[in-house]
Amino acid sequence: GHRLAVEALARSGAQQRNLGCCRGLFNAGQGCCFMGRYKEGAGYLAESLEIAREIKNDGRAAAALQLLGMASLGQGDLATARGHLEEALCLARGVGNKRELAAAINALAQLHRLDGNLAEAEPLYADSLELARDLGDREIIAIALLNLAMVAISRQAHDDARAMLLETLALAEEIGSKPAGLSALEVSAALAVSRENWECAGRLSAAADVQRAHTGLHRDPADEVFLAPLIAKAQAGAGADVFVASKLEGRALSYQEAIIQARIWLESK
Repeated sequence: GHRLAVEALARSGAQQRNLGCCRGLFNAGQGCCFMGRYKEGAGYLAESLEIAREIKNDGRAAAALQLLGMASLGQGDLATARGHLEEALCLARGVGNKRELAAAINALAQLHRLDGNLAEAEPLYADSLELARDLGDREIIAIALLNLAMVAISRQAHDDARAMLLETLALAEEIGSKPAGLSALEVSAALAVSRENWECAGRLSAAADVQRAHTGLHRDPADEVFLAPLIAKAQAGAGADVFVASKLEGRALSYQEAIIQARIWLESK
């Protein structure tokens, strides 16, 4: 994880400005971003980008720029994020690696969604999903589906969101991806809010919060902006006492129990 990446950088010889160091700095920066430590992560990623440019490795540069863009989003700097993410997409197109291209497209879509521009975000997410399906990359498929589900919820396209979430839950189980599963719980909670099922929203969001605390994984900035007002709406809709009770029920659930409850609720709609 993050600790191992930082320790590797500290070891003798790890500071040579080569491909190995470039990757090590990227891994350290990625770990920081996953934990919400965006400023610290940006430092590692900026150095990784410098080395990538020095060794003329556009693939590594594109990867570093993607995460630098996300780190900028996490710090609320949309203008800087836009520059990083647009350059990342340009480089990824030039490299021709479909997996990197799908990730770069998705990252730029995140910026548009955070900026409230669903008309720009949705087709980019769809492009990312198409590339991921062509590759058979179930992790990127799950990410794209989650993002499209959030767009669908914002558009009140509940049936579309439900189908995407059920597919995401199946993929998360197949590949053993807890991050995808946690995000699916949260987006299912958002769908429950949109359907005014306040107690279900409280249970699922609380279950996800507990699991995130255990893993140390933070939400993507665009996801946080999407989810926070919906959970506040659920609390207002349910009333304080009912919502607190539903959250207590959710906190008592194991990860697998919460996933099962989400699947049952989605299948019943």
